[in-house]
Amino acid sequence: MRSFKLLDRLLGRNAEPFVPGAHLSALSSKMEAGQCWIVPEGAVVVPSPPEPKYPEAERIAASIRDFPEDWGWLMKGYKLIHTPSGFVLWVANQDYGLAEVCSNGGKGDFSKVEQAIIWPAVSDWLARNKVGFTGRLPKARIKGRDDAFCCYADGLPWMGVGSSPEDAYRAWRHAISAQARGDMRPNEYLQVRSASL
Repeated sequence: MRSFKLLDRLLGRNAEPFVPGAHLSALSSKMEAGQCWIVPEGAVVVPSPPEPKYPEAERIAASIRDFPEDWGWLMKGYKLIHTPSGFVLWVANQDYGLAEVCSNGGKGDFSKVEQAIIWPAVSDWLARNKVGFTGRLPKARIKGRDDAFCCYADGLPWMGVGSSPEDAYRAWRHAISAQARGDMRPNEYLQVRSASL
């Protein structure tokens, strides 16, 4: 829009109907602080949002909140890593505080205000990605023939051996779970082997 048409419209010399907000961008681009401007009647002027005081903290919190799948454990319980960028965040606990982990192993602590911005997003991420203890034993496999059976589970280093599938499972269960050992009979011995051999 040419400037004299804008002035005609602002001064009411033009018969065209004014659409509020339609030409405010042209007007606001010419505005400078400390100058007076005449805004047409009925115009809606919206203040621009304030600049964030802690933009880095707000970007980190927004990333953790909006894209939780981009974050993962670098060191479980202590360090979170933003996988796409390699940014590492120390999150040991809320009392100790949050810090950026530098490439040389040092930490750059965030201020208390920045921590207050980041920590709610971190605690939500931790709650969402927590693997809770269920107390249930993993799914076991039993193999054997005739008078020898063995029981084991993928990822666990112990194998229970017995003369029946029940005996093998019982030996395996007592080997991997201290809670299960509570029902052992006095002077009972179970045959357990390392599955890695």
